[in-house]
Amino acid sequence: MKSRNRRSNSGLAGNHQRSWLWGRHAVLETLKAGRWPVVELFIDSNQAEPELAELARLAQPLDIEVELADADRLTQLSQTYEHQGFLARMGEFPCEDSEALVLAARTASQLAASNSATSGSPVLSPLFVVCDRIQDAYNFGAILRSCDAMKLDGIVIGERYQSSITPHVARSSAGAVNHQRIFRVPLLTEVVAMLKQAEFQIIAASEKSATTLWEVDLAQPTVVLIGSETSGIAPELLALCDTHVAIPMLGEVNSLNAAVAAGVVLYECRRQQINRPGS
Repeated sequence: MKSRNRRSNSGLAGNHQRSWLWGRHAVLETLKAGRWPVVELFIDSNQAEPELAELARLAQPLDIEVELADADRLTQLSQTYEHQGFLARMGEFPCEDSEALVLAARTASQLAASNSATSGSPVLSPLFVVCDRIQDAYNFGAILRSCDAMKLDGIVIGERYQSSITPHVARSSAGAVNHQRIFRVPLLTEVVAMLKQAEFQIIAASEKSATTLWEVDLAQPTVVLIGSETSGIAPELLALCDTHVAIPMLGEVNSLNAAVAAGVVLYECRRQQINRPGS
């Protein structure tokens, strides 16, 4: 380990530096997953010896050098007091492409068919989410957390007008970003059309629909579209949908934000699959 001991009395900037991932759980979870490239790795030199040893153990097979610094230096770098003595500067997240998505969809369908023929346990149908211009990092991270909880086969995002995978997204996802296949594609319409041709049903979550979530068969291979917080799902994507579904609202508020809506729809998909006859 290298040691750096600099102190700074400067105040915190208004915006956190987007490349820094901080916090014990977030940093250790990312190192354990070993997917997201780490450019620099710091730990507070006053951390207990077991913490220093754990970080060094996880960093060693990834060929990452751990640098020791005092808490003030970590605060200066990350622009937050909440780093807990753990700080990593991240490289670009390794999203997959359209070609990988085609293979993932085919593999998921084949695996589900194989399990259906041989297993007595409930079989989960292939399930993907397409995020259409989700720009709020907190919402995007929360969607990824629900995707992990419901064991999705993949999340598709566009290259434009979409929150990228940042440390803020990672923290909002509670580390789930490290365990999800995320496909970044030039045109969402092309991949949605491809998935439809591969016999996935395309579902749009929309509070304007007269059809409720409870009325639709979600036990089959499904793609769920989640739209922008401000403008919803783009018209060209809506045109590809088989069904628009609304989440039944029993109170006075008539809509949910994108992340909460995604969680509800994905849970209902998996509930129907697990409870379908023969499962």
